[in-house]
Amino acid sequence: MFGVNSTVTDIPVPTPAPRDPDWRFRSGLASGELRLLQPQAGPAICPNRVAHWAYGEGLRAGETVALLVRDLGQAEAIRLGLARIGIHVTGLDGSRRGEALADSLALSGATLVIVDTALADAYAGVMGRLASYPTVWWNGPGADFASLDLALAEQG
Repeated sequence: MFGVNSTVTDIPVPTPAPRDPDWRFRSGLASGELRLLQPQAGPAICPNRVAHWAYGEGLRAGETVALLVRDLGQAEAIRLGLARIGIHVTGLDGSRRGEALADSLALSGATLVIVDTALADAYAGVMGRLASYPTVWWNGPGADFASLDLALAEQG
């Protein structure tokens, strides 16, 4: 079909789909209206507030904080805030359970761990497996004490 002797008339031309002038109304958007998608995980975490919070909690340069956080955007914001005051940050794998997660936490040497409330079951598997436990702060909805979200909101 597309050999050396083919002509322009031999090449098939796709026909465009008919335009629908009312597509904006069917999609729920009025003419000229823009909607911003909100993140599903909760409010954005500001690295500057994390740094102030950590300093207020008595964390100093050279200490280690472990993160068991599912949302990578929040984990990076927390890491940046902690790094501003010289804190080492180690990420824990939320898919590990029991002894494997306990070993990771013990090897990190963390003095504090920030845990997503959605990963509370994974962190519960660490209980009874360590000689000493770091301080725990919870990140996300459902925490009624030691809530990082509430502590950061109080700074604003």
